[in-house]
Amino acid sequence: MNEDLNIVVIGAGSASFGLETLSGLLTQEKLKGCTLSLVDINEKNLEDITKLTKIGNEHWKSNITIQSTTDRTKVLPDADYVILSVAIDREETWKKDHEIGKKFGIWHYAENGGPGSFSHTARGLAFIMPILYDIHDLAPQSWLLNYTNPVPRISYAAEYANVNCISLCHQIWHSYGIVGRYLAKDLNITDPELLNLEFKWSDDYFKLFKIYVDKSFQNYEIKAAGLNHFIWILDIKRRENGEDLYPLVREQREKIHPKYEPLTQHMFKTFNILPGPGDTHLSEYVPYTLTKSNWEKYSIELYDFKWAIKHREKIWDRIHQIVSGKQVFNLKPNFHERADWIISEIENNENTYEHSVNIINNGAINNLPNDAIVEVPALINKFGVSGMKIGSLPETIAALCNREISVAKLMTKAGIEGDRNAAIQAFALDPMVNDLEKAELLVDEYLSIHKEYLPQFNN
Repeated sequence: MNEDLNIVVIGAGSASFGLETLSGLLTQEKLKGCTLSLVDINEKNLEDITKLTKIGNEHWKSNITIQSTTDRTKVLPDADYVILSVAIDREETWKKDHEIGKKFGIWHYAENGGPGSFSHTARGLAFIMPILYDIHDLAPQSWLLNYTNPVPRISYAAEYANVNCISLCHQIWHSYGIVGRYLAKDLNITDPELLNLEFKWSDDYFKLFKIYVDKSFQNYEIKAAGLNHFIWILDIKRRENGEDLYPLVREQREKIHPKYEPLTQHMFKTFNILPGPGDTHLSEYVPYTLTKSNWEKYSIELYDFKWAIKHREKIWDRIHQIVSGKQVFNLKPNFHERADWIISEIENNENTYEHSVNIINNGAINNLPNDAIVEVPALINKFGVSGMKIGSLPETIAALCNREISVAKLMTKAGIEGDRNAAIQAFALDPMVNDLEKAELLVDEYLSIHKEYLPQFNN
């Protein structure tokens, strides 16, 4: 029993991350008996999620004490762990970020890298910095487990606020899926629908892609490292006997369907190391898709906002059906959501290997700065998290990563301090911006369009 253990979830009303994270917490055997505090500023969502969590608590016999509040300061003083998953008017502001880029001739995904990531970062930090300061003041001993994008910038902000932070992301599982696609023959996958798979924002695509993820994870062990949404697959081994499968992956490179993640294919061919994020995220940190013609050549899929809204509506409909008693409780935890596992690993000193966490480098990757936020495998125990020693990335890849590290640090500084000059410098370094005057104009355009979300710049 863990009666003295307190976990706070800020952003518990998030229908996507929230459900899977909460299901994991409720089913993690070693967390039974703890106190779980749910926090969200949306009272209606919080009420429904709290009801759902209590139903799950009873269903799984978790014996967890559940409480909820819109005021985080009421529950933070007792917190041992804080899980953060928040967003500010996500879809509408993201659309604007993409369109502003196009106005200046820049076609980009506009979430975690490139010009649009500046306003995403700044909007988030305007909301998140007070949370981080509250964690520092009220729960200085706690661990923050962050799911909020842009992950490295939120992690830098946590460091700025002197908060212990581990950031988590699904990216490593996408990497397993990519490896599975390249090794489809080795996995005895012959279905033409799978072999001709092209990335689309659709339920059907993710259902099919999950087959690659699951089969790949069952059969292979991969090691990947770099930056969040910009990791590189360094080793691919067969679980059964440790056989190095990278030669086979390279052999299959020319046989992949040309429309499957074409930017990934081209960069793999160029640098001879397989990128792990998939094209949408990979394109955020390189200049190869910033023109309309190249965006279309590589078939980059902008996030499908209509699909996302419809997907979220389906989730909320399911929640409402369950809490109203019209549908039986049938949620399942997602193995890919790791917060519950990491909490258990720290609490029980399990010294467990985690495939991927975002933490301060501290020498894990030799040729990236020690104070950089990197994504690496790690060991988790009672002392927290220790990044595995990766050695050095190939110099070409390190060069790409080092540039993004500098951009991310400057954008974080700009977002925390309301520093316009730091933002302009970040844009001047960004590979998608090829004109110094454009850098300044872009910054001012983003600040003007999103003024209501950016009080730190209004002085």
